Formats: sequence, C-alpha cells, structure tokens
Amino acid sequence: MKCLDVYKNLNLQLGSKNNMEISPCCLCPSKTTDKIDFFKNDYLNSIRQAWDQDFIPRNCQNCNRQTGSNQWYADNGYADTSVELLRIDFWTGDTCNLACVICGPHYSSTWKKELNFPIESRGITNSLWKELDTSKLKMIHFNGGEPLLNKEHMRFLENIPNKSQVHLNYNTNGTILPSRKLLTLWEQFKLVQLDFSIDDIGERFEYQRFPAKWSEVTKNLQWFIDNSPVNCMFAVNTTVSILNQPNLSNLSQWLTANFYTSRVNDIIEHRQQLARGWLATENFNKKLVLDFLNACDQRRGTCWRRTFPELESKLL
Repeated sequence: MKCLDVYKNLNLQLGSKNNMEISPCCLCPSKTTDKIDFFKNDYLNSIRQAWDQDFIPRNCQNCNRQTGSNQWYADNGYADTSVELLRIDFWTGDTCNLACVICGPHYSSTWKKELNFPIESRGITNSLWKELDTSKLKMIHFNGGEPLLNKEHMRFLENIPNKSQVHLNYNTNGTILPSRKLLTLWEQFKLVQLDFSIDDIGERFEYQRFPAKWSEVTKNLQWFIDNSPVNCMFAVNTTVSILNQPNLSNLSQWLTANFYTSRVNDIIEHRQQLARGWLATENFNKKLVLDFLNACDQRRGTCWRRTFPELESKLL
C-alpha cells in the first residue's frame, strides 16, 4: 500500500531567515526552500517517484515500520495517488512561553532563553499563501512552539478559500487564550479541534510544564468550554514519562470530574503518547535523568524529589 501523505500532505516548518522547511510528513526529513511548490518541488517529487515504482525511499523507511496515516484518507474517501494538497502539517516556529521538561530548545524559545541559546526570529512571509493552492484543502494541523502565540497563522487562515470544508487541529498548552478575532475566524471553518497538552495535575503539572500555573490552566479550560464557537471540539493529549506514569489515574479522575464534555456535550477524548529521550518510561539512563532533573532544579528553583517522591527509589 502506498503512503498517501506523499501525494496529498505537506509538512511545513518555519525556518530562520524566512525560509521554509518542507517534507511530505512530520517524520520525513525536511529540506529548506525559499519557494513552496507542492506539485513541482524536486524533493517532494523524488519521494513520489520512488513510491510510484513501489520502492520505499530511505527517508520513509522509518515511518514504514510504524502505523501510517492512510486511515484518514480512507475515512474521507480518498484512495488514489493523484497529487492534490488535502492536508497541511504547519509548525508555526519555536515561539513558546513554556519550557516543558519533555521538550527542548528546538521547539521552545523559552528553553533557548533559559539555556542562553541564540533566539532567531522565525516569521513567515506573505508568499507562503500566495504560492500554495489551498482550494482543495481539507485539514490543517498546527504545532509549535505554541501555535496560539503565532499571530501570523491567522493571516494564513484568512486567505484559505472554502473555509467551510477545512478542519483545523491545534496542539496547545492551555495557557494562551485566543483573541476575539481568531474566535470569529474559527467560526467560518468546518471544525476546530483543540488538543490540550496536560500531563499531570497540581504541582506535578507545573514541574513538567514549567513555568505554567495549574490554577491558570484549569481556569482557561473552563473558558474554552464557555466561550469557544460550537464547532470547536476538545481533547487532552498526555505524554507519558517516568515523571507522571504513577499518577495517570489521578489525572484521569480529574479530567472526568472537571473536563469531560464540551458545551454541546461532546465527550472530550483523552489520548496518551509515550515520551522519548531521557524521560522515557523504559530503558532510561539513571545518571542522565538525574543530571537533567538536577540541572533543571538548579536553574528553576524547583525540586524533583519533593514533587515526585516516588521517583527516588527508581533513580537513587
């Protein structure tokens, strides 16, 4: 079975100096370009040509060992390999107000600031939406950084024709409220899905999603229920790490009691994904984990031993 993302999806990442990094999906290595041509780009076409010949290119082999995204196309009635832009994965840059412990400086300007890394401006130019034919678009997935801090993405949305046929999906950390202008814009789209990144509750949440405040996020979740357009749906995405794994049942209980249905009684889905790297739940290196957490505590004034007392037996 051919991967339809190769023919119908575009992964966009904002680079420095107003360049764009493009690929068929978020798992495929990207190439830098200053001009976006979904149909004629040499890199995208080289991958398509390989699949046309029933050859899985090297850049796709890792993904081929995982679950593909073809189910979305099947669910929406697409099966052919004609080249048409139906989906966009849009990474809005590294601007983010949090330095989550499961993240790092590549995706967070706050992480960069904490580590004294240079912070490059990642903006987008108007040529982005002038060059792309989005007339057949069905789905846009916004990642960050924190997408709701990126005002330029609203200009992109304003220039999407046939808004009523497009489904928007955001990964957001729950600390940022949308402007009235963005809420009005959302009303014009077919569906808006907000996936909130919530890994734990209380002080445990604040450690993992530093420097977010649990009381602020819980207040914001209720605000979204009360004020979002009726075409908005919500979900919670939890990244499971050695920090929150023992407390997942308490998080689930809190969500059931406080963030279970939308204003129109749609069930709020709770999804989980496994953390990668130092804080993964299996085969973690104790010394690397200790060094990482101790360094975070030293910079931030936090204390992992107090926040996660059950973790000491695993690491010490």
